[in-house]
Amino acid sequence: MKKIEFFTARYCGKCRALKRRLIDLKDSLTDVEIVFRDIDIERDLAKMQKIDGVPTLIYYLDSEEIRRISGSIYEEDILKLVDKEIS
Repeated sequence: MKKIEFFTARYCGKCRALKRRLIDLKDSLTDVEIVFRDIDIERDLAKMQKIDGVPTLIYYLDSEEIRRISGSIYEEDILKLVDKEIS
């Protein structure tokens, strides 16, 4: 199972832009579960995951963390992140 966990905050402009990109890609990523996490609401989880800043994407394959990216990234980079484990 593939999963992207996206840590965000309401005050973060880059987070809003990246969230829009993820929503736009949702139809292309039908085999990837995308979970949105607000660090202000899920503080304990963010602390447990050692989230230092937002936006942060964590990509999991079969519940194992494969890659973590902090900062804003573009659609093609998100697709590469996921496809990297397919090939």
